[in-house]
Amino acid sequence: MTFSASSLPANLKAMTDSLDPIDFEFDPLRASTITLSPEAVSWAVRICQQVPEVVQQWPTFLRAMALRGLQQWLEAGALDLALYYDPHQPPGSGISGRVGDYRLCVIVQGSVSDEVVAIPTATVDNATDFAHLYLLVDVQEEFDQVMILAGLRRDRLLAQRQTVGLTSQTQEFYPIPVQCFDATPEDVLLYLTCLNPAQLSQPEATQTPQTVAPQTSDHPWQLREPIREPINVGRWLRDQLDTVADSLAWILMPPLSPASAMPGLRSPTEQLDAILQELEPTGVTIPSRARGAYTDLQTLGLPLRLYALTWDLFEPQPPEWTLFLFLSSTPGETLPSSTRLIVRDATSTLAEQTLAPGHEGGFLYAQAIGTWDEAFTVTVELPNGTTLNWPPFVFRPQA
Repeated sequence: MTFSASSLPANLKAMTDSLDPIDFEFDPLRASTITLSPEAVSWAVRICQQVPEVVQQWPTFLRAMALRGLQQWLEAGALDLALYYDPHQPPGSGISGRVGDYRLCVIVQGSVSDEVVAIPTATVDNATDFAHLYLLVDVQEEFDQVMILAGLRRDRLLAQRQTVGLTSQTQEFYPIPVQCFDATPEDVLLYLTCLNPAQLSQPEATQTPQTVAPQTSDHPWQLREPIREPINVGRWLRDQLDTVADSLAWILMPPLSPASAMPGLRSPTEQLDAILQELEPTGVTIPSRARGAYTDLQTLGLPLRLYALTWDLFEPQPPEWTLFLFLSSTPGETLPSSTRLIVRDATSTLAEQTLAPGHEGGFLYAQAIGTWDEAFTVTVELPNGTTLNWPPFVFRPQA
């Protein structure tokens, strides 16, 4: 039997101003909507009753529902993302929990109005305990449902400090326009998986990547540990994306054919065809049976596009597979010099290319070959210290 909000004692049913939902044009049945388990709702009821101030029990209950909804949302995916928090303490309005090294602040929709979101000042101004990501969550307590609406990165919030009025040191909350929450739930998963949280600690750079200042810290950004769930490129040969690749916004491409490109549109297929034609004189050839996918990194504020091609090699015994990678800029942008593309196996670096000065606007490529039980990890390092690390790529066509 579901222990819903309607089962709350009367003293927890404090009336709040009725607010219409923010119009994010979200489908209520999409993957970002979570129906809480009876145990989760029961925990939210118990934990909010620990708050001595009756007037604070209802908002605490909603925050607890939101926190458990976020936990179930992360656990329901294929990615190895676990939410850590203290289940014995009522969740406050500040830092709600962490995923890896990310500190998260979960905010229940309707905290101020339809147009403004209330962000605790301490999560912005605290020099050592700030939030890396703010998550806007809608709690529909009558249905025991939680919807992950949108996210806001700390670096982007700080870049708009003057615009949104993050100047007062006396108020408890900053009113932030809801339009600032520009990250979709899919973006949030991408940040938590690929982006080092240290890169969100400072205001987002206003320069383009090719002019951004080099990293000045004595310690370069450390790679995040790869998540254990891999990207299975073997399924690409069957015109399928696995759940991990789909979650990380990879897009499967049609079979390679110059005729598939549409002149003048500079589509991903056309861009890849141009790269392959440029590499032909060097002896690089891609068999017709190869299949590929690409991902754009614009949601991370990086005008980059990564292509991955794969095919099987049956002649060797045991049989082998290959992963061929191309890193380019998105149309209209340039790849910064000193950008590096690195491919590793479990023990060593297999391929590494760095874009030399004077070749901005070019591309990088790397190839790795291994048996079907081998996995490869791919890293992109930018000259400003930004480091992206994808889950391991594996070849399991029958999975």
